[in-house]
Amino acid sequence: MSLFKQLSIMLTLFLGIILILVMLLNFKSATQFVQNQLYTDAKNTAHSLGLSLSKVTDPKDSSTMESMINAIFDSGYYQKIALTDMDGKVIYSRENDMKVMDVPQWFIHNVPIHNVSAKSDIMIGWIRFGTLEVSGHTGNAYRQLYSVFTDLVKTFLIVGFVVFGVLYLLLSLSLKSLVRIRNQAKAIIDNEFIIETKIPFTTEFRSVTSAMNAMVTKVKDIFDRENETLSRYHELLYRDTETKLYNRRYLVATLPDYFTLSSGTYVLFSFDELDRLKREMGYEHYSQVINNFATHLNLVFAGIPNTLTARLNESDFFAVIPMDEVNEMRQQAQQVMDEVKEKLKSLSDGSAHYVNLSCAVGEYGEYDTVKSLFSRADYVVTRAKVDGNFTISVCDKCSDELMPSREEWRSELIQSLEESRILLAAQKVIQRDGAEESTLHEEIFLRLKDRQGTIHSAAYFIPVATSLGIVESLDRYMIEKVIEDISSGLLQGSVALNLSADFVKKYDNVEWLKNKLELFHRDNKKILWFEVTNMIALQELEAVHSICAVVKSFGDQFGIDHFVMPQKGASYLQIIRPDYVKSNSTYLEDILGNHESGDSRESLMNIVTSLGITIIAIAIEDGEQIERFARHGITKFQGSYIATAELLR
Repeated sequence: MSLFKQLSIMLTLFLGIILILVMLLNFKSATQFVQNQLYTDAKNTAHSLGLSLSKVTDPKDSSTMESMINAIFDSGYYQKIALTDMDGKVIYSRENDMKVMDVPQWFIHNVPIHNVSAKSDIMIGWIRFGTLEVSGHTGNAYRQLYSVFTDLVKTFLIVGFVVFGVLYLLLSLSLKSLVRIRNQAKAIIDNEFIIETKIPFTTEFRSVTSAMNAMVTKVKDIFDRENETLSRYHELLYRDTETKLYNRRYLVATLPDYFTLSSGTYVLFSFDELDRLKREMGYEHYSQVINNFATHLNLVFAGIPNTLTARLNESDFFAVIPMDEVNEMRQQAQQVMDEVKEKLKSLSDGSAHYVNLSCAVGEYGEYDTVKSLFSRADYVVTRAKVDGNFTISVCDKCSDELMPSREEWRSELIQSLEESRILLAAQKVIQRDGAEESTLHEEIFLRLKDRQGTIHSAAYFIPVATSLGIVESLDRYMIEKVIEDISSGLLQGSVALNLSADFVKKYDNVEWLKNKLELFHRDNKKILWFEVTNMIALQELEAVHSICAVVKSFGDQFGIDHFVMPQKGASYLQIIRPDYVKSNSTYLEDILGNHESGDSRESLMNIVTSLGITIIAIAIEDGEQIERFARHGITKFQGSYIATAELLR
């Protein structure tokens, strides 16, 4: 029970008892007054009427006495007036039955009034004639008492309503600060840092609020320092010091995620004679050429979503673009080459004579490795160098194949949905605690079965579906299929579903998912896991935050796949509040490995721990990686060493 309810009940009982006691005392006093007044009126009437009767000269003149008694009885409110002689014989008597029409019977039954008769001796001359007995009518007393009772009840209700209303307002004002303190404490549990600016006037609450603010400030400072430390270390580890582009280490750590997500295009730029430029012209000229090239490279490729540009070494620059548009990327590369040539022409220091630039453009896919991609790119760029300065060589793996048009792709994908040729595959994610191993969930992947019966991976058709704007239809199909298989018992364990950017950023899709989850969880308590890639989380932060809130409202899990700490730090994790992140093993080994300082490892673990986030290491290729990660407290794994993605029934 809340403190507000406890105080309300306690004060209500206290004030209620006081008001009831006051009302009872007032009513008791009124009852006694009415009863005394009833006797007093009867006594006065008995004396005045008895005096009048004593003036009758003839004791046998009963008619006169009767007239006098009738006059008094009819003019007043009496229950009985009786005249008796000395022997107790009734000479004359008038009585009135007690009937009170405007007073409830329950009131008469529960409020007894003792009617006491008043008597007066009748003296005619010096001779005692008889006794006059007068009893007042209690109906009038009941009317007065009932009127007093109703007035007291009305007053009680009015006073009670006013008092309890004022009490409610006072308690609400006094405890409002306590509610804010509670919300602040709850926010800390949810890893949110709220500073309370409204300091309560109550001394005790004021001290508690100040202490909470101090604690929140300290925790937030710790988070910010750890975030800054990790960002600074990330900058040193993954950024080229001269051009501020990503370096080879970052590219090697990130490329496996590009292979997994989709197919795309790579561009490799390679310089010759840079050593001679640095040696003969000086470092300043060398730095100017390199930085100008990096600037042009960023400007040309910056507008393409999810593009990664990196400097492999002193002479080579690499760009990864998740788009199957080799010809378009060749044009972008040519634009870089042209801008570099124009810039060199404007230099009058002779640097142009030392710059030899070649370029290779080609495709990558899910079956590529970092080694195979670099080898192929090196071969192609060598071929370009043979062709001369500022030349581009293209290696299109699909140049000999007849590729479908966009409309053919659209028709094929739509028909595959209608014919249920989009299949589900699953890869197991495990949790290992010591020698015990259990399945955490299975991540769902889409597969396309063409008309010839060949199974194609997601990298084959997802990029095309994205460019055609129908990838959200694939997401809806996947969700409905998974829910259907779980409901029918075909899927027994928990599953993780990876959502696309097109699905996440549209409000209609979020509402559709909310309705689906509401229907699903009416009859099923199984937890569903939903994921978005790190790129989507960064680019569609508000939309991801909204869909995360919807998913978690049903008790399901939400995570970020292919997590890599961005340059701006982990602040976006505070906004999204994911339950877990999946990160490539190569990246985790860089961050958690024993480098010059252990600050990066501690910072990453402190950040995810403070936010309540679990790390899942993916792309596990051998058992030694599991052992190394286990020493850092990571117990959840996914990769080809554990299980490959297999088609579901």
